[in-house]
Order: sequence, then C-alpha cells, then structure tokens
Amino acid sequence: MPQWVPIIILGIGNVGRALTRQIVDLRALHTERLRARLEIVALADSDGAIFQPGGLQDAELDAILRAKAQGARLRDGELGAPLGDLLGLVDVAVDDGAIVVDLTASDTTIPALESALDQGYGAVTANKLPLAADLATYRRLTDHRRFRWEATVGAGLPVIATLQNLILTGDEVIRIEGALSGTLGFLASQLEAGAPFSAAVREAKQRGYTEPDPRQDLGGLDAARKALILGRMSGLPLELSDVVIESLYPAAMNSLTVDEFLDALPALDQQYAQRVAEAKATGLTLRYAAEVSESGARVGFQALPPDHRLARVRSSDSIVIFQTARYNENPLVVSGRGAGAVNTAAGVLGDILSLIA
Repeated sequence: MPQWVPIIILGIGNVGRALTRQIVDLRALHTERLRARLEIVALADSDGAIFQPGGLQDAELDAILRAKAQGARLRDGELGAPLGDLLGLVDVAVDDGAIVVDLTASDTTIPALESALDQGYGAVTANKLPLAADLATYRRLTDHRRFRWEATVGAGLPVIATLQNLILTGDEVIRIEGALSGTLGFLASQLEAGAPFSAAVREAKQRGYTEPDPRQDLGGLDAARKALILGRMSGLPLELSDVVIESLYPAAMNSLTVDEFLDALPALDQQYAQRVAEAKATGLTLRYAAEVSESGARVGFQALPPDHRLARVRSSDSIVIFQTARYNENPLVVSGRGAGAVNTAAGVLGDILSLIA
C-alpha cells in the first residue's frame, strides 16, 4: 500500500498551479518508484482556503486549477471558505508526515512554517522572504532537518543542494558568483543587442519575465535575497541590509504608478546605452551579477570579459559558479534554465520527494 503523504499548499498562483498539475500527472510514477501517494489536503490563496482531510480528488483539483487560471478566488468556489489565518490552516490536525509548501511571496507565512516544523511536519518553500528575514529567523527555519528550500535560488536548478553537499563534505567556499535573475539576464542580453533600456523592460514585462511592477526586479532586491541565502549558507552572518545592491532606476521613481514608471523609463535610455558602449569599447560585456565572499555580498552590473562564464549567459538562463578549496582553479558550475513556473514547481516537487524518499 503506498504511503499517504498529506500536502498543504500555501499560494496557488502560477507555480502553485504547476506543482498541483505535476503532483496529479505523476501519481503513477511516484506510486511505482517511491511507494508514495501525494494527497493535496489543503490549498490557500490570499484570502481563502479549501480543506479536505481525505485529500482533494483529481477532478476537484482540475476544476480548481481552471478557476484559478481565470482569476477566481478559492473562497468563492464550491469547496472554498474564507481564510482565517495560515497558522490556523497548518495547525488543523492531519496525519503525521504532512508537508507544508510555501509558494507565496509574503513573509506572513513564517509563523505557519515554524509551527509546521515544530509539529514534526516537513516544510518546503520557493518563497525567499522567510529565508531573507532576520538572521535569527533564517537559523530557526534551516536548523530543522525537515525543511527544504531548493527553489529559492535558481528555480529547479540544484544550486542549494550543490552548496549543501560542498559544505557538508568539508569543502571551503571561497567565492560564489552568479547570474541569479532571469529577468535581469534577459535585460542585459537585450541591452547588449542594442535595445534601448525602456524597450527592453517593456519587452520583459510583456513576456511575463518581470513582476507586474517591474521595479520589484529592477531594484535588484530579488537577486540580493538570493545572494543573501547563499551567503548565509556559506557561514556569513549577513542581514539583508549588509548586501550592496545596485538598483537600475533612481529612488525618485518609486512614487510613480506602474504606467507612469514605464512612461518615464526613456529618460534612462542614454545612461544605459553609454554603459553598454563603454563596456564594448574595452572588449567587455555587461551582466547583472551577484558575488558572495568572506568580504560580504553584492549584486549589480559588472563589465566582464567575453570568456567569463557569466558573460556567456544568454536570455533568462541562470548560472552559479562555486569557487572552493576543492574546486579552485576550475570552479564548479551549475547552469541552465533558472526561471519559469514549471521549472520552479519541479524544484519544489523534488524537495517534497526528498522528504519522503
């Protein structure tokens, strides 16, 4: 008889829907290879939830996914109800071995994650905010053996697992470099090809690479949170305020609406055209890169030689370069598609399966 694994999913946006679909579509594989059946017993969005102690049927999940893709709220569905609080949802009695999955973009999930772990549940997150909170919170979460966070850096790429293996096998991290933002990687490639900065941002937004408000990407905070996580894993006692961040727009533009911000971007076109031209004049390429070392962490544009691994990254791919005592002259590299709902969901699913394998 397959092991019954209750799953509670917090956040049913693009990644949450992709994960739900993967769980349903891979039932036969998981039953055959792992003797396990993942049963989604609860779903939550921003103000609603669905809870079925015996697990939601596949037909019910299909209907929920269709409704959510059309913008519906869980609370308005046949099985839905208003969400009191996430902590209450997680604290509902379920069988031992439950796994709570955080696919939100909010730090309000921290108490729910901590409660789940304290009760002996597993917890998996693709949400960077809990791990980029204060250092004490980071340590409380990551000290639990049943906590996983692979998809916080590099979507489905094995960045976190690689770093953990290096550290746990006694290697010493000297430097980590990375192109950690698929959005900013695409932007840099567009600038290199001659596109104006404003046009490149609009193109990225139209393709769905940016958040609805592109400033959330262009401010560099997303890349900074990823660098912070890698730095903390490497043993650096960093707070987010310690990370040096280069924003790609002036702070005065924060007061604008999204449409006003997009309309104001052409004022920055000349500035970035000049930076690209100056880099090309010296044979270099601009890339938005992260760097972590014993001196701290920083994210921002760097002018790199064309043979540098980061300079060879194109479009929305990601790459992380680990220079360690063991991999010194020839660093260890993890690269590939580092963005997208399907890839991120696969990284989350891999974490879930690691807790039951």
